[in-house]
Amino acid sequence: MEDSMLVEILKEMQKKYMFIVEIERITREMGDALSRNDRESVQMLLGMRQDEMNKADVCMRNIECLVSALSPEEGSQVREWLNGNGGRNPDSPMAERVAEKGKSIQLALNRTIEADRYISIRLSGKDSYYQ
Repeated sequence: MEDSMLVEILKEMQKKYMFIVEIERITREMGDALSRNDRESVQMLLGMRQDEMNKADVCMRNIECLVSALSPEEGSQVREWLNGNGGRNPDSPMAERVAEKGKSIQLALNRTIEADRYISIRLSGKDSYYQ
């Protein structure tokens, strides 16, 4: 697998990671605003979070475009790394960086989902999306 392609994928993954971390921060702020019963702030934060989600989606589409240019076997391997799965061990330092960034993105996503789950259950109880 060409390192130059992995570099481009890694660049997009880094952007996505930054957006995911921002989504996590905003989600935590939403929880704080809800505990203060500050509905205006929650509405504003929801809009900000949606903007970051849209940006992360663009990065994912860019990554998918890059991955689609790889052979089917290489593309499958890179997708495993993107999802934080080890699969076949990375065979170069650049591939290792892609795999590590994939794990970092998944960890940040999981933290964000947990914070969102807490907020949703607290607000909606048994009607929560997570129930």
